[in-house]
Amino acid sequence: MKYKTLLALLFCTITSGHYSFAQTLPYAQVTIGQEPNRVFSFTKNWAYPWNVVRDDNGNFSKTEDGEITSKDTVHLYFTANCKTNVQGSYSIRYCYATKKAGNIKLNFSDGLPAYASKFDVNIEKDRFSFSPSLIYPEMVIGEKRSCRVTKNKLILYQKNYIISKEVSGYVDAEFIETTSVAGKKPESHKYYFRGYFKTLIKAS
Repeated sequence: MKYKTLLALLFCTITSGHYSFAQTLPYAQVTIGQEPNRVFSFTKNWAYPWNVVRDDNGNFSKTEDGEITSKDTVHLYFTANCKTNVQGSYSIRYCYATKKAGNIKLNFSDGLPAYASKFDVNIEKDRFSFSPSLIYPEMVIGEKRSCRVTKNKLILYQKNYIISKEVSGYVDAEFIETTSVAGKKPESHKYYFRGYFKTLIKAS
């Protein structure tokens, strides 16, 4: 019970933590490429929801109180194989794609309860933009954070991705986060987000 309570408190701290919003580059051109061999093997792997624990005897429990349901034990197959050096370094295994009025939005997120940042790619016709939203566990009073995207590249492997039911590709972006506090010199850190993704497109 202490373990569950600790994780629940950690999650609440992270989700109420400090955001760092991005100033995106102007929309860049989407590149259409040929799908490489053997880069999507990650789609065969899966994990349980982050708040579900399975012990050595095969019994399930949650990090917070609540009854285990069939939804809690579903296999969540990976839809991304990306990495970022935000908060040291971690992998992002999930990409979610939605389409509205012909525009496609890709959302990359993973790593709860330790990592809560999100990375978005907005595709409008043959152009796109990249936007990171960095979320940290701790807040510093008076602290301001902002991100400036310095590089964004997107390769898609579907020529007619606008009408496709699935989207796959490679994203490569870099951005600089600047932190400022009154009375101190601003600090800047350079980050990246890159990797492959393959996911179904849902209507929003």
